[in-house]
Amino acid sequence: MRRLAERFGLRHREYANISPTIHGGAESLPSQSPQFLRKRAPFTGCDAGHTSFHVDPFGRASICKIGREPSVDLVRDGPPGLLRLSGISDDLLRRQGGCTGCTLQGTCGTCMPLVQLYRRAKAPLATYCQHQEPRKEVSQ
Repeated sequence: MRRLAERFGLRHREYANISPTIHGGAESLPSQSPQFLRKRAPFTGCDAGHTSFHVDPFGRASICKIGREPSVDLVRDGPPGLLRLSGISDDLLRRQGGCTGCTLQGTCGTCMPLVQLYRRAKAPLATYCQHQEPRKEVSQ
């Protein structure tokens, strides 16, 4: 993929940290060596769904490889369906659940779609959150 992007002169980036499987399982998490994980920069938003997107082998376009639902069926809707991705992105990237009102949002390094995958995989909170254990007002 890197060579393909370079051949076309396209800007590209690589994601180094392994995330839970797209189906929500934690199978990939034990393979992460904590000493090699990079500290994430504070998440201040991204271009997912606005200037970039992900397409799976079945023609479903989503905002990124992490935030795959909801998606747009490109086979059915064609390229005009991509226009819906910006609204989907805005909804998915908004802080939700236990992250709503968190006092550490300004220094949080994890986007909400990734938080959702970690939660579904029952990953340790410290994997994706600065709070080392659940907060009382959230865990009830």
